Amino acid sequence: MSTESAGATETGAAGTAATAPAAPPPAPTTAPAPTTAPTVAAPAFAPAPPPGAPDLIEAGGVARPRRRLGAGAMFLAAVLAGPVIGAAVGYAIQSSRPPTPLPKITAPRLSYSAARVDPQALAAAGPSPLAIDGDLRKLLIERPAGSTELTVGDGDGWLSAADRAETFDDSEREFTGLLEDGFRRAAAVRWRSGDDSFRISLIQYSQESVVKTITGAVPRSTADMVVSKIPGNTDSYLMTAKDPYHYARSTETYYYGEALARKGTVLMTVQVFAKNPVDRAQFEDIAKRQWEKLA
Repeated sequence: MSTESAGATETGAAGTAATAPAAPPPAPTTAPAPTTAPTVAAPAFAPAPPPGAPDLIEAGGVARPRRRLGAGAMFLAAVLAGPVIGAAVGYAIQSSRPPTPLPKITAPRLSYSAARVDPQALAAAGPSPLAIDGDLRKLLIERPAGSTELTVGDGDGWLSAADRAETFDDSEREFTGLLEDGFRRAAAVRWRSGDDSFRISLIQYSQESVVKTITGAVPRSTADMVVSKIPGNTDSYLMTAKDPYHYARSTETYYYGEALARKGTVLMTVQVFAKNPVDRAQFEDIAKRQWEKLA
């Protein structure tokens, strides 16, 4: 009788019993957590950068160079900040001062003289009347017998500033000059005798500018003219050209003569446009008769 247990397994090749393998472990439902990298402590003292290396700033673990303000940016900042700071300081100083009271508004009281005004005394205190007044056309001499009358202005004997300016080459400049010189009015008479044409003008200016106007009427250069005085008037000019001139925008030539004199605020001009050299005797006679009638 055997003493071994019935459930014991026999050893040996023949008697070895095959055992079933264990069931595999279940698959994990979640991925394993990543292993945390070990933290390395920063050194107590960082090594100094080599000379010339740019400064670095760590931002988010990335090293980048440090920005530096240039001289231009600093100068611009100073220029912009200067007025702002100055205005703030000025406002603070002004606001701390007490307000300055404004002076009271005053006006002189109107007063009227109780006494009656003397008309003669009032007229004597006012500006003196013009030396020549009234109708200037009555002060012009009559054209010689047998001559042909030429139209003046609108045909009534009066000359406006525009009519006077049209008798010059540069009409625009002459018109502006007349207005600036205090032109008031003018009267003229014109006629033709043979191949010569004459024009006499009486031009009146304001009292304030008459002296300047008369002085400016005298030509600056008379080298090409024969200059003398109007008989009976030492403060006058009588000029006749030695050489012929050309009409504006024309090849036709003429000999020119002009006489100038002043009576009060009126400038007298006598002009002649001749085909041949001016007859001085005839021209002096016309200028003398006109001056005597004006004076």
